[in-house]
Amino acid sequence: MEKRDLLRKISNIKNELANLRNNLNSLNKDKESWFSKKESLKKDLNSLILDIKKLKSSSDVFNQEVNKTKDERDKFNKKVKDLIDEIKKLDTEKKDLLKDKKIKFNPDVIKDNIERIEYKIETEAISFDKEKKLMKEINELKKRYQESSDVNELFDKIDSLDKEIKDFRKKANDSHQKLKEIFTQNREDINKFKELSKKIQNTRKEQQDAFDKFIEYKKKFLEINNILKNKLKELNELNKQLGNVEGKIKEEREVKKQKDLEEREKEIEEKLKTKKKLTQDDLVMLQR
Repeated sequence: MEKRDLLRKISNIKNELANLRNNLNSLNKDKESWFSKKESLKKDLNSLILDIKKLKSSSDVFNQEVNKTKDERDKFNKKVKDLIDEIKKLDTEKKDLLKDKKIKFNPDVIKDNIERIEYKIETEAISFDKEKKLMKEINELKKRYQESSDVNELFDKIDSLDKEIKDFRKKANDSHQKLKEIFTQNREDINKFKELSKKIQNTRKEQQDAFDKFIEYKKKFLEINNILKNKLKELNELNKQLGNVEGKIKEEREVKKQKDLEEREKEIEEKLKTKKKLTQDDLVMLQR
């Protein structure tokens, strides 16, 4: 390849190398920018995870309290259901007993009347005759009440169960109210937990996107860098070829110069032999 062609090709490659280096610098900036963003998001993500772990710790206590209160409420509700089933059976038994014994009065009403009259005697200022009359009424009522002792026992059991049902219903309602209070008190933490979970999900996605971009630009960077390396090798090879060509040209020049000197020396020698007049250049040549 001639020197002119080599110089043209070397110039073209140098221009290509300048463009490749500019492109490489730009890709490197983008690559490092996405890497920095990925690392920054990683720190944000770690901070968010630490916050949600703290919330989760308090949430575990909250869940334990919720589960405990739910168990209590469910236990009380089950007790109420069992007692209602039991009272239904006793009520059926009571009706059957009233029918068998042909009792047409309600022992509970009699008992209430006895208590009402006794209270009246104790709290009101009544005459002796009136009190005597009321006492007689009480005795008659008690006699009738005693006639239905079996039924009374059932009524007492039903009353007792009814009180238990009311008691357990109150406990179940208290537990349910306590649950509502627990949820109200922890609503802020629950909302914060949801908010942090969403932030973590979004930050993870952003971090993955940044990492994907980093990989994309790193791949492009390496591709351009490989092209640059190959171009540098090609440039070195062309420079080597240019050096060889220039060396050969220099050598040819030296050979030609030496040949010219020898010819001049011969000319001068011929002039000296023929006693021709020497020129100023001839004299300079003889002094070398």
